[in-house]
Amino acid sequence: MKKSALIIGSFTKTEHGFTGKLETLAIKANITLQPNDDKQKDSHPDYIVLHGQNEIGVAWNRNDDRGFYVSIAFEEPSLAPGYYTLVKTGVEKGYELRYRKPMPKKDFK
Repeated sequence: MKKSALIIGSFTKTEHGFTGKLETLAIKANITLQPNDDKQKDSHPDYIVLHGQNEIGVAWNRNDDRGFYVSIAFEEPSLAPGYYTLVKTGVEKGYELRYRKPMPKKDFK
């Protein structure tokens, strides 16, 4: 069975990052991804994730065989552990926030 991702937000690319809304059954929040001006190494995040003035995570630009996306690591306790990615939609400057829960590790004996 193929595991598909849930769309939990819509975002727009801006001159300096991304802005949008995260919407789940329990959460409705305006979120901003602002460039990390303190980035000194490739391993450091490309963006700081903000809700208002509160930092709630970090994010990295990524590229793979599917194209460009932004990988987000939320540090907000009300969000479930899992994979959060910002991917391009068909709309100009449009992106959607997708969530996929982690798969349980298989026990190989």
